[in-house]
Amino acid sequence: MRMNRRYRPYKKGPLPFRYVMLLAILFFVLSTVISLFFINRSIKPTLIHIAELETERIANHLIQYSVQDFAEDQENMKDMVVMNTSENGKVTTIDFNAQATSKAMADLSRHLQKNLEDIEKGNFQKEAKEALKDQTDGHDGIIYNIPLGQASGNALIANLGPKVPVRFSVIGDPHTDVEKNIKPYGINNALIDISVLIEVKVRVIIPFASETIVVKNSVPVSIQAVQGDVPDYYNGSGTNSGAPSIVLPEKKEKKE
Repeated sequence: MRMNRRYRPYKKGPLPFRYVMLLAILFFVLSTVISLFFINRSIKPTLIHIAELETERIANHLIQYSVQDFAEDQENMKDMVVMNTSENGKVTTIDFNAQATSKAMADLSRHLQKNLEDIEKGNFQKEAKEALKDQTDGHDGIIYNIPLGQASGNALIANLGPKVPVRFSVIGDPHTDVEKNIKPYGINNALIDISVLIEVKVRVIIPFASETIVVKNSVPVSIQAVQGDVPDYYNGSGTNSGAPSIVLPEKKEKKE
């Protein structure tokens, strides 16, 4: 006769150590990745905002320095305004030299482009280093170091934590334009104000993100005062100004 075997349930033992270690490592890696994702998502906007502000500040400082340095060394900036005078030296008309203006703007754009590229490569001039506020020495093109504690918004730990380096890259050529204003002042006088409008597109770069911003600045390059003849008749604004002031011309003495 055939004997029926009794079924004995299989008893599961503990998992082998290598499986336990593998599961622990997978759990650690997964939790770390998820934590870094949420941390990065929360601090990234703050760090990008700080990087944009500092990049814009340094770029504006460099733009102002470049324009002023160019205006001091270039004689063609003075030729932008042409004053036509009469035989006795009195100013009759004021014109703007379009050819000299175009040449000056092209030279200024190249001068500014060179200075921006130097900062990208880490070649900081003395004036550019003054804008860094001792945050970095400019090595490897780093223009600013953001303490990670600033992303917390807590003033007590704002300067703590590792430093996040900020770099920038210029996109395209700087766009330059001239703004000319003639403002009357006093009696028969004019103030000629010439400013350079500069627009630069810059990419702000931090280790895990980048953003493109546009830096705009207006820098005065020339202010000239033109004095005309004081008229014999002047009635102020023309309304409710009282009796007009009339100055009689001087009589020439007859020679005997």
